[in-house]
This record gives sequence, structure tokens and C-alpha cells, in this order.
Amino acid sequence: MGEKIEFISIVEGLEDIEECRPKPAKHFMPSWFKEMPGMVDSGATVKHCPSFPDFFSNGYILPMWADTILRYDETTDLWSWNCVSDKFTVDMHNKKQFLEHADVSFNGIKGQFVFKTISPWMIKTPPGWSVLQLPLFYHFNKEWSVLPGIIDTDIHPFINQQVLYHGNDKKEVMIKRGDPFVLYLPFKRDDKLEKEIRYQTEEDRKYLAKTGLYISTKYIPNGLYRGLQRKRDKG
Repeated sequence: MGEKIEFISIVEGLEDIEECRPKPAKHFMPSWFKEMPGMVDSGATVKHCPSFPDFFSNGYILPMWADTILRYDETTDLWSWNCVSDKFTVDMHNKKQFLEHADVSFNGIKGQFVFKTISPWMIKTPPGWSVLQLPLFYHFNKEWSVLPGIIDTDIHPFINQQVLYHGNDKKEVMIKRGDPFVLYLPFKRDDKLEKEIRYQTEEDRKYLAKTGLYISTKYIPNGLYRGLQRKRDKG
């Protein structure tokens, strides 16, 4: 049996609610990306950019586990939260721990407060594997975002998320059950790459010319990057 990542519910029955189950990121692809055309008058859209399709198809997204309301009033510095179930808890991060030390913003909106969700999920990975915790940048949420970080889930399975509240001038925001909440990208810590900085060689130029020829001889750019991936994977 191969190595695996395990999402473990610590609230009995949560693992059986389909919209709460962690899923591959491709199941939460933003609607704007799915609906945009592959080609426009000026050429190919980002649907054919190498980075976008791979980003949306890697890792796992953990959905929100229950309808949860977060409240923060910057004037009074008062915070509170409500959840439809008493099985779940939300805490806070004191501003002295983070916000007072940085000019924090996300998608251009100032961060006002940091909540901490006590996650009902744990993640276990094989020895040597960690997870990269990331906000859902391309969902362009104007109200909240999970702060990024790395967790060595082979020794520390707890994944309580720090949630930056940026509110978009709202005193209260709701995160609904099943909403995409946070992205986890597993990676192997042992796979270290040595760094080299140099000017291109004749071998580099030949390689780039060969790759460029492969791309330029296709009439429509649809699938060129995927074609290179398949060519690489076949060896």
C-alpha cells in the first residue's frame, strides 16, 4: 500500500456528511475559472497558463464544518462568534501576537482581527511529510481568509486555523457549512533541491529551442502545457 494522507474527524458523524468531507481541490474550482473561455480575440486566457490548472488540481480543500458567524467591531474592539452546533468552538488570537507587528491585508483589504477555529479535523501524514496551509486566494473572498503556514503533520496532526477577518466594512460575516475554507498541499520535506545560479549554456539553449519548437508548431495553444507534461511522464 502506498503512502497516504489521512483526514481524521474528532466529531463523530462529521466524516459522513458529504459537503463537510475534505476533497481534492479540483472539486472546488472557482466558477469564474470554469466558465471563462479558453480563447478570446487577443489569444489564450489563463485557462492555458501553466500555473492555473495545476494550482486548482493539486492538494485538498477542507470545507467549513458548520454555519458559523464571526463578529468584530473595530471601534469597540469587541469580538464574538456563533455556531449552529455546540460541538464546535472558535477562539481568538490576541493582536499582540500578530496584527500589531505587521501591516496585514489580503486582496488589498486591511486585516482587522484574527479568529482561531478549533478544527474538528486532524491530518496525519507519513514520516517526512508536512502540509502547506494556504488561503483560497483565487476565490477572492473579501470578508475572511485563512492564514498560510506549514504544519509537520507527521508529528503534529492538529490543524487549528488562524482566520484573518477583513470584513469589507462588515461587522459580521458568515461562513456556511460546505463553503471551501482552506487548502492543504502535502509535500515531502526530505526532497531538498540544491541551488545553482548560472548563465545559460549551449545545452540550455538547445533545450529551450527544442521546447519552443514543440510549442510553436501547434496551431491552437489549447493543451500545449499538458502535452509537455504527458511527453515528460512518458519519458
